[in-house]
Amino acid sequence: VPLGTVVALFVAFLVAQSAAMWGGRDYLQRTTGLTYAEYVHQGFGQLTTVTFLTLVVIGVAARKAPRTDERDRLVLRLVLGLLCVLTLAVVVSALYRMDLYQEAYGYTVLRLAVVGFELWLGLLVALTLVAVGRLTGTWLPRAALLSGAGVLLVLGLMNPAGWVATHNVERFAETGTLDVDYLRSLGDDAVPSIVAGLPERTAACVLDDPYGPTETDDGGAWSWNLGRERADRARAEVAAVPSDRSCLTIARE
Repeated sequence: VPLGTVVALFVAFLVAQSAAMWGGRDYLQRTTGLTYAEYVHQGFGQLTTVTFLTLVVIGVAARKAPRTDERDRLVLRLVLGLLCVLTLAVVVSALYRMDLYQEAYGYTVLRLAVVGFELWLGLLVALTLVAVGRLTGTWLPRAALLSGAGVLLVLGLMNPAGWVATHNVERFAETGTLDVDYLRSLGDDAVPSIVAGLPERTAACVLDDPYGPTETDDGGAWSWNLGRERADRARAEVAAVPSDRSCLTIARE
């Protein structure tokens, strides 16, 4: 009965919040004073709160709920499984909100990290759903730790700065808007994507940062860096292109 009450409240919450969770741009236009950032923050807050409460409820139920016969075990699987599925709906809504935010305002490394965290929470809920189906979760803490480490490893290997630069350059081709200052702040890892994606004169302008670092590599073996090496090769491709500061006239957000 307590678990059924929790699920009923959860369903009522999702129904009441359906317009906000899936309304997207139309919902934002109808809601006075609500910004994209606030819309995303609401989704992230709901996701973290719901995931935490779901895991607590499942942990308590796994210890306290009766499992004396097959009927008890079936009811427990159904109720806790439904709770996990409802939580996954909140995960998808949070990812949807972040996607809208990035389409409207561009991509950043922080936003990419938030997406990675939300995906990890979704994976954690999916693993919990598997544990519910098996009615055993002794392996779950280890799986949560390893999956979290895996997400961090994937984020590191995918070169976040380069990924963000690539998608912002693609967005520039579609919208004509580009945050030049943010592109410059991404460092050497973003340089190949900038050179490959932007017109030569625009790329030369973006890389010609008057406020950028002036220190150079001393050439020692211990100072060698793969990202810097790739950036130097990419800069060489536009070194002879005159920079007329044209990128400063690009509309920024």
